[in-house]
Amino acid sequence: MTRPTGCGPALDEIRGKDGQECKMLAEQATDCLLDYLYGEPKALIVDSALFLLEIQKIWQQHDVDEGAIWQELNERIDLSSDLLKRGIRARKGGRYRSTKLP
Repeated sequence: MTRPTGCGPALDEIRGKDGQECKMLAEQATDCLLDYLYGEPKALIVDSALFLLEIQKIWQQHDVDEGAIWQELNERIDLSSDLLKRGIRARKGGRYRSTKLP
């Protein structure tokens, strides 16, 4: 796949600055998927930890509040748990719509 040309210096700066971090994150995500597909839970644990370290680097570089991300995930889990307790099997695009559904 070729990248579009003529996007200007700003896009080139982003590619150079964040390109390596994005590449590492993509590699770790791919490793996690392969571990899952091949049924290798120990490798999945190791590669998931490496994935989280890489994404934390990106969050830090972009001044993203890590606490806000974990809070968002907890809210999604809590909503899903509450719905399950009430016998509702929630899914995106279904009867119950929320941006908080996992």
